[in-house]
Amino acid sequence: MVTDPPFGGLLHYSELSDFFYVWLRLVLKDRYPDNFTTEYVPKSLEIVENRARNPDDPAGFYQRLLTAAWTESARILKAGGILAFTFHHSEDEPWVQVLESLFDAGFYLEATYPIRSDETKGEGEFGARKVEYDIIHVCRKRTFEPTPVSWAKMRRVIQREVQRLKDLLQHHQREGLPEADIQVIKRGKALEYYSRHYGQVYEAEGQALSVKDAVLGVLQVIDEPSDPSVEHPPVIASPYTRQLLRMYLNTTEQPRNQVQKFLRGTGIAPSEFEDRGWIYEDRKVFYLTPFVDVAQAWQRKHRVGMVHDYDQASCLIGACFEGSGIKAEDTLSNPNFKPHPALGSLLEWFCTRSKDPKVRTAAGRAERLFKTWQARHQQVQSTQIRMFGDPGGDT
Repeated sequence: MVTDPPFGGLLHYSELSDFFYVWLRLVLKDRYPDNFTTEYVPKSLEIVENRARNPDDPAGFYQRLLTAAWTESARILKAGGILAFTFHHSEDEPWVQVLESLFDAGFYLEATYPIRSDETKGEGEFGARKVEYDIIHVCRKRTFEPTPVSWAKMRRVIQREVQRLKDLLQHHQREGLPEADIQVIKRGKALEYYSRHYGQVYEAEGQALSVKDAVLGVLQVIDEPSDPSVEHPPVIASPYTRQLLRMYLNTTEQPRNQVQKFLRGTGIAPSEFEDRGWIYEDRKVFYLTPFVDVAQAWQRKHRVGMVHDYDQASCLIGACFEGSGIKAEDTLSNPNFKPHPALGSLLEWFCTRSKDPKVRTAAGRAERLFKTWQARHQQVQSTQIRMFGDPGGDT
């Protein structure tokens, strides 16, 4: 099967077709009545992200119908058959929608091939200005149950593959291959690995990594320089946490436009960090929420909901501030508390990396308390350590 899925909200094909349809209908409606029964091109089931037709949830409508199309394709495709489609986009949200619907329909990516598109670029008069290469996605029906894998381990596999492509892509870059195309090629190759384990990639016990999180994590692997002198956030941390730490490296505040620049191309909005209570905005500046405030906010919440690594680290650090009035033991001794695999690494990060001496002191206390807790719960932690342990780090 060969197809070309619509590009979200970029092109409204039926509306463009109306220009030709109304004239063809005048001369052909009597000869082909079944094909020209309507005054205009039918639009109700067009797979498109159109806010005028679906004002409540245009993106959801697009993804639901696209999933239905992929599902029907999977139904009629033979077990050994191939589905191939071409897709490129300079933004990440459409990639997330297409890939998520594809995986939910029972396909996985067998391979991705970059190919020069047929658009004449010139000085930008025709076609896309940013992306010159399409990606041909070769897919197969999933006839096997994916094996569980931690994101930390998959990240190392992706990093090795991106590194393997480095020399080849550098050669093409010297020959004129644009940077935007290089990013698309790397991302397509990296997502092959994720697709084979879709639904079974975990950042922590019971926390499957979504397509959106995976795309963000892949972008971080691609964007981070390989210079060993550059200190990166803990690789075992979740993609959202790593993005936050990258944005607020050596600072606790960022202008709104700077945060938007950091998040450009990631498919993430600042509001997603606000909703988690990690940052707040005041007069067009986003501030990192103080650790004590995070810890106090969790005083009124059930610990079963404390699943994010940054929430756990912030809560423990905030509780360890002098005079906070909060006991870290209340969290550690809670039967619903399940430490994220990255918790220890994050506490160490803030203990050694923070520019605020009060944060370093509180993080040091929290780290010692957590290590004591780990020593008492070694057997409980053994399963998680086997799956989520990160021996050797990135290579």
